[in-house]
Amino acid sequence: MHSIHHDHSVRPYDSSRGKTFLWFPFATPVIILSIAVLCITAIWGNLLPFSKRSAQAAVPVTRQVNVPYFGNNAVPFDQTAIFWFGDVSSADTYTDVRVGYNTSELFIDLHTVDRYLWYDTNTSAPNLSKDDNASVYLNTTSAATGDSFRFQTGVNGYVKRTNYQQAYTGNGTTWTPVTLPFTAVYSWQGHGFNGPEDSGWSMTYHIPFSSLGFSGPPSKGTAWKLAVQVENQDSGTTTTLPEKWWPETANAMTPASGWGQLVFGIPVYQPPSTTSTSPPFTIRNKLNNQVVTDGMVGGSLSCGMRGLNRWTQWGTQSYPGATRVNLQNETFISDWNCFSKFYVTFPISSLPTGQKVVNAQVTLFEYGNAGPQGQPNPSYIQVATIGEDWNPATLSWNNAPMVQENISTILVNTKTKSVVPLPGLAITWDVSIAVAQAYAAGQPVRLVFYTPADQHNSGKYFFSSTIGDWNAAGRPTLQVTLGV
Repeated sequence: MHSIHHDHSVRPYDSSRGKTFLWFPFATPVIILSIAVLCITAIWGNLLPFSKRSAQAAVPVTRQVNVPYFGNNAVPFDQTAIFWFGDVSSADTYTDVRVGYNTSELFIDLHTVDRYLWYDTNTSAPNLSKDDNASVYLNTTSAATGDSFRFQTGVNGYVKRTNYQQAYTGNGTTWTPVTLPFTAVYSWQGHGFNGPEDSGWSMTYHIPFSSLGFSGPPSKGTAWKLAVQVENQDSGTTTTLPEKWWPETANAMTPASGWGQLVFGIPVYQPPSTTSTSPPFTIRNKLNNQVVTDGMVGGSLSCGMRGLNRWTQWGTQSYPGATRVNLQNETFISDWNCFSKFYVTFPISSLPTGQKVVNAQVTLFEYGNAGPQGQPNPSYIQVATIGEDWNPATLSWNNAPMVQENISTILVNTKTKSVVPLPGLAITWDVSIAVAQAYAAGQPVRLVFYTPADQHNSGKYFFSSTIGDWNAAGRPTLQVTLGV
């Protein structure tokens, strides 16, 4: 049986041991040498400004989702903010999370890749924590001191059942079941339940602001706390597999200090006051010996259909040196092997210091799209910051960094003619916020592009930073205007 929630076609177009020895004869000289090194280090450590960065613990990344507002309209699935967590493997789950809000409700959609779907067949009184299930956690203050809510939903088989959901309120140490109106729209795709192989499931939460004690939506810029949890079971035993969390610092207990930030509205960059500005600085791979690194993860341009096992190999596949990249997503979780993201890091150490970021834009050059020519299928593509370094030689879906903060989403059309003139269609995003933050911190600009698209064949194809010199102008380009 194959269950779906949206009426689209489901046909993808393109994805020591060493030798032993006697240590005692060497012990005395080794000890003497060690003491000498320690003494020298202690002396010079007080005289020279040695860096101690390597000894410092990494600072956890604060993850934030900025939620777009849609007024009196229903929240459009393909225009939401998107972030993700988890990984694709035979025994794990990966989840795309889409978020938006309007005058009456908060919309949170989870699309989860999961090989085996299990649900409690006691449909009259199901144990939601027993099988595949998800929970959305909310705290209605930015400091995690206000009311906390948990909205739990479970996979419920071939029939959508309203009793496979429960709301809770947090009292600081435990969660208490309460009656709070919310809707959970459930869907799945695959071959069946409690045994057969599947593709995954989805759960769309419609949480009225009235259920959270508000007469309407919070004002723009209001910050709440958010966490998302997915629990997984792949067999008939009562033991669940390791749960997945967004953010990775979250847990189920309150207060919600380890949860991520949910901010209502998309922030708009406010340029600082300056008396003069410079011409834009252009940052592009190989231009003035600059090195821009980028990498694609996911299905690439072929939905991962290169002899890869999609459960054991797809998630760890890397594409180092790929000259062309794809950005793609869709509603049908069964086609997750077509999903594709793009990471890029721009160095900005060549920029003069002590100035202010007035404006910054990043441009990708589109040369094609998924689907047949003559059937345009525009899609919204989001750019977000990431807070960690990554290795282009080993970057994969499963080890790629998660979103730090989404900053901009624009509508990207398909190509206008069968052959696009070089350097390609220039598609530009405003990344002033990201560059201002990186410039102030003395860090490179690390970005990730992804799409909340709903239709199949949504892929948009771009040139990467490794495209040949014959199209050097088509490489991803960052332009920064500074002022004093």
